Amino acid sequence: MSIFIKILGVLAVIVGLALSWSPIPLGIFLIPIGLAMIVATSQTARDWLQRRRENNPKFDRWMKKMEDKVPERFSKPLRRTDADSDTGNDKG
Repeated sequence: MSIFIKILGVLAVIVGLALSWSPIPLGIFLIPIGLAMIVATSQTARDWLQRRRENNPKFDRWMKKMEDKVPERFSKPLRRTDADSDTGNDKG
C-alpha cells in the first residue's frame, strides 16, 4: 500500500507542476498534497524536504502558507518537515 501512496503522491506533484501554469493555478494545491503523501510514507523524503525548507526560506514560507490551505490530513505530515521545528527527524 505504501508504494501505491508514493506513486500517487509523485503523480500529484507532476500534475500540480503542470497545472500551476494554467490560467487557474489549481496545481498549487496539488503539489503540497502530493508532497504530503510522499513524506508520510518515506523517511528519506521527509529528511530531503526538511533540508530543502531549511536551505530555502522562500520555499519554506510557501510551504507554511500551503499547510494552512490544504486539509489537515495532508498538512500534518508537512508540518513535521518544518524548518523551524526539531520534530522533522522523528520517525512518527
